[in-house]
Amino acid sequence: MKVVLRASTVLRASGAALLAVTLLTSCAAPSPAGPTPTLRPSTPTPTATVPSAPTVRVATSCDALLPAASAKAAAGAGVQPREWAPDTRNAVQYGDLRAGALTCEYRGELSGASAWFAPDVFVGVLPTLGANDRFGVFANIAGVTVDGDRYFGCPDYPGQTPTFCEFGAIVGDYQVIGSVGLPDRTTLDQAAVRKVFDDATAVVGRLGAPAPLWQPAGGSLRGVTSPDGFLPPERIAAVLGVSSVDSPKAEGGEYTTTRLASAQLSGSYWAQFSDQGGTAGVGMAVVPGGASYYDDIKRTPVPGTSDVQAVPGLGDDAYLSTFRLDLPGGPGGPIPYLDVKVKNSWLQFSDASPAVLEQLAREVIANLS
Repeated sequence: MKVVLRASTVLRASGAALLAVTLLTSCAAPSPAGPTPTLRPSTPTPTATVPSAPTVRVATSCDALLPAASAKAAAGAGVQPREWAPDTRNAVQYGDLRAGALTCEYRGELSGASAWFAPDVFVGVLPTLGANDRFGVFANIAGVTVDGDRYFGCPDYPGQTPTFCEFGAIVGDYQVIGSVGLPDRTTLDQAAVRKVFDDATAVVGRLGAPAPLWQPAGGSLRGVTSPDGFLPPERIAAVLGVSSVDSPKAEGGEYTTTRLASAQLSGSYWAQFSDQGGTAGVGMAVVPGGASYYDDIKRTPVPGTSDVQAVPGLGDDAYLSTFRLDLPGGPGGPIPYLDVKVKNSWLQFSDASPAVLEQLAREVIANLS
């Protein structure tokens, strides 16, 4: 896969009013007649609706979490709101959305200081409900010290012109994760960056508990947490026609795909498999409960996608396509992809022939169903 996305039960209830009129009789003389009862129509209790796709589980807004003025001060330049959009074909990019996170970003324009890097300010809030084992992954990659439940730092790397600040905190049932990227360290205002961090954590500190993780009615594919969760390695090797495979790249650590390291919360995962000589390989990814994202990417393909061809009889819907990365020197080489919607989930396979991709898809569907 080329890298550059708790079940709740809703009880439906309907109300009904029960009126009873009791007639009292006696051997004694009849008592005076009482007033005639007034019959009132029942008022049905509203029926709870189940969302048809994952929803944001953070009860605030980007205007509150990352005000435009704070973003501009931290960037040291004019910046504009940037709505998240996938920039590669890796399905696990959607992991933050699948987890119900709120992400807010402002980005500026390329300037003379850097022909390839624009100012960027990002803050995200991830509902974890205590599942914080991946907290600090970005700090570790950047060389920023994690102090208990928070970190903040703007490392100065010799010979590197762009500057990056990384910050994060565990706040109750949430994580606040953010970064600021600047083309030139001379424009860094650490106090302004710190204010973005402090203000965001204050906003999240006032939130109530998040809703449980959304799950689709009818269930989904089982999640994956390691490369062999898709299929046993020996079976992958057999389908590829090689003696053995290993997995040099997979979700996590330096290969974390999402901005908030959220994939494990929904069982989303990707891995790349190859034989020792690198002559054969395949990529696999799964987003349990991610069928709506499959629909989105099929309706609006990532730039660089071409040669879309339906694959009938596989899952609920499937298609083959070709993807070429947009590189500085021009489009990259063609990468074959097979995307499958099945059991309210999204499976993705790449880097092998259509016949191999389809065979592996059928076996992974059977294994994860």
